[in-house]
Amino acid sequence: MIFGDKDEYAIEVYHEPLDNNSFYMTGRMCLHFYGEPFGDINYAGYVGSFCVTYRCLLEKINDLESIKYNFDLETDVNIFDFLNVKLYMADDETTYEQIVIDDKKYRKYDFLTNGGEMFDGTISFIYLDNNEKIHILYQIHYKNDEIICIQLDKETFINVTKEFIKWYESTSNINITK
Repeated sequence: MIFGDKDEYAIEVYHEPLDNNSFYMTGRMCLHFYGEPFGDINYAGYVGSFCVTYRCLLEKINDLESIKYNFDLETDVNIFDFLNVKLYMADDETTYEQIVIDDKKYRKYDFLTNGGEMFDGTISFIYLDNNEKIHILYQIHYKNDEIICIQLDKETFINVTKEFIKWYESTSNINITK
């Protein structure tokens, strides 16, 4: 099933239930940004959980204003590097207290890093700029470590993501939005 348009923004998902008495929805999925996949929808022989991805997308949609920020850095690559250091690359001189402060301040910009098995090997961030554009910055380690920076129309992001959320909630019979 595909929500949205792969040539702009889409969420591709295939529900493959596991016979394990679990309430977690499982299957394969990825996101598409301008024709390029983000996430490994064809990870051989493995079915991943949609729960973490669902919760991340739901959190972003429910409070987009919280990720509005002017990083005052020149490029999205600089922003990716900044957030990566603040959230994932503390050095020996960074105090525990500073790590906690940085995590509280910047965790909301984390996107789908560890967002389910299909996003293993990726680091990604999201923010809303002052012009109401969604920026998604990501790096896929199993490809070539290139940092990819895309911009999406806010309404497109909201509409496609809400379609996925609605499908997830109706299929899983779980609704935590209320």
